[in-house]
This record gives sequence, structure tokens and C-alpha cells, in this order.
Amino acid sequence: VRLCMMLSLRHSASLHTIFNDGAYSNSAIVSLTYLRIFAQVTTTMMKISFDIPMPFAAIAFCALAIERILYAYCFICTDSFKKSVDSNKFPGLSTIPKDGYYWRCMQRLGMYIKVFQFSVCIYDLLVLDQDNIVNNVFKGGMLETPEKMIQLAVGLGLLFIGQVLNWATFDALGAKGVYYGYEFGYKVDRVSCFPYNLNINDPQYWGVVLSIFGIYIAVGASSLAIPIMELFWYMMSMKVFENERGRRIWRRFRGPSVKAN
Repeated sequence: VRLCMMLSLRHSASLHTIFNDGAYSNSAIVSLTYLRIFAQVTTTMMKISFDIPMPFAAIAFCALAIERILYAYCFICTDSFKKSVDSNKFPGLSTIPKDGYYWRCMQRLGMYIKVFQFSVCIYDLLVLDQDNIVNNVFKGGMLETPEKMIQLAVGLGLLFIGQVLNWATFDALGAKGVYYGYEFGYKVDRVSCFPYNLNINDPQYWGVVLSIFGIYIAVGASSLAIPIMELFWYMMSMKVFENERGRRIWRRFRGPSVKAN
């Protein structure tokens, strides 16, 4: 991506000369116009910082990990999670119906734990980046220039794709499948419909990542540090925490009692 940005910027430097020469056809000029817009957009995107205050960065990094660690505990240590639920070690689960009890407990905990994710994003956007977000969202800052409008469209597009993947996953698997019903021993049918026919592993997680990046890009956030952290933790979930690789690593430390499918 960085190489494409550099090339587009290099090409944009010579566009002024091409337009002034008048030696190209209308179609070529239109193509070059699109290239110039792309160069301007990439210039704008390259100005987005990845810096946030270090104390908040450390707190955000740890807070965003809590959700992923909970899901890892559920996936890798399923029996231990069941025992914790049965012994009321998690608060706020007493009203859950006994039908499908374990996956419903995971669903409830997953809703509670979203507070950390939402809190980090809200603080980052509405406190640390308040002036910029107010200008872009409430004062029409994202509509001031063509490159800003394209950035808005790209962000909304990513948000739309992410939400489609998220909705389609729930529609295909149901809440029972999403919240580890199979791991808990409930019957969950295997599916091959959308989005699992796209040959994409963990489409719901990619949907979340795309949605977060989409929001940050659409509102013209000054920093993409939080989406990058989210990407890191979701990649850890997909490749280690909620993967057979994670179970193998855990078994090396705790012995062969960890469940293996």
C-alpha cells in the first residue's frame, strides 16, 4: 500500500505538464484525472497519524485484549469455562435460561465485555480527537474537498462490507454457533453458504475489523492506532487464541487435559 501511495504521488507530480501539453485524448485525460484524485486521496491518507498518547495507548492495548482473552479462555479451556459458570464465578448470569445455558452465558459475557472496546473507541474519537471529529462529522468537514469525500465513501464502504459479513455470519450460524455452541457440546450444523463460501477464515472477525477501520476512515480520525491495535488482537484470535495452534501451545504448559477436536 505504501509503495502504491509513493508511485501515485510520483505520477501526480507530472500530471500538470501532461494536461498543459494538450497532446492526449479526452479518455486519457479522464484517466489521468482519476489518477490525480487517487494521488490526492493517498496524500490525505498518508497524513493520518498512528500516534496517540502513550498512557492511553498502553491502557487501550490492554483493554482491547480483554475480549480476546475471554474468547480464548472459552475456546481453549472449555471445560474450565463451564465449571466457572456453574460455580457462579461470573456475575450477571443468574437470569439466563437453562436451555443452551453455556452458549447463552458466553453471549451475555460477550455483550458485557464490549464495554471495553466501545469505551476505548469513544474516548479516542470523542475526547482525544474531539475538535477534528466535530469538524468532520458535524460541520461537514468530510465534504469540503473531493479527496475527503472519497475518503468518506471508502470508510462507509468498509463499514458496510464489515456489517454485511457480521450479519451474514450470525444469519448462517445463529447465536448458538457464533458463541461456541459446538465447543460446548450443542448441535451446530456445518454451513457452506455466504459468507463461508468466500473462502475467508473467520468472516465475522474480519467484519469487525473492517467496520472499525471504516468508522475511523469515514469520520476522518487523526490516528489509526486503535484500529491497528484491534487488527492485532483479532489476528491473534484467528491465528492463536481461537485456533488449534493455541490449544497445542496451552497443552505444552498444562498437559494433555486440554480438549482437542
